[in-house]
Amino acid sequence: MAHHSFEHTTHHGSGSGVATLTELVGRSEPRSGRPSAATVVEEDGVKVVAFEFHEGDELHEHAAPHPALIQVVRGSVDFQLPEGPVRLRPGQVLHLTEGLLHAVRALEPTTLSVTLLLH
Repeated sequence: MAHHSFEHTTHHGSGSGVATLTELVGRSEPRSGRPSAATVVEEDGVKVVAFEFHEGDELHEHAAPHPALIQVVRGSVDFQLPEGPVRLRPGQVLHLTEGLLHAVRALEPTTLSVTLLLH
């Protein structure tokens, strides 16, 4: 089966649904010790943001106004949470409730997918 790389492609299936395929890696370029972010999906109560980190890039302590699901697409990061640090790698998902303070530091070049669950 051949694999194709799409910048942003929408496929219409049978019925009334729509499927959207979006590339997460390389959507933006990190800058000056801070990751960059690009919104890749925003519809139906969900917002997906792709974050690109260079090794050592950090997001200082902050909180999201919505619950979030965090997944590493490539690389690894340390999340500093109120109860202590958590190392996040591909194959794991981290759920953060709204308002939870956290900080992030990339251990290597990393792409994070952050899915905000908008109410």
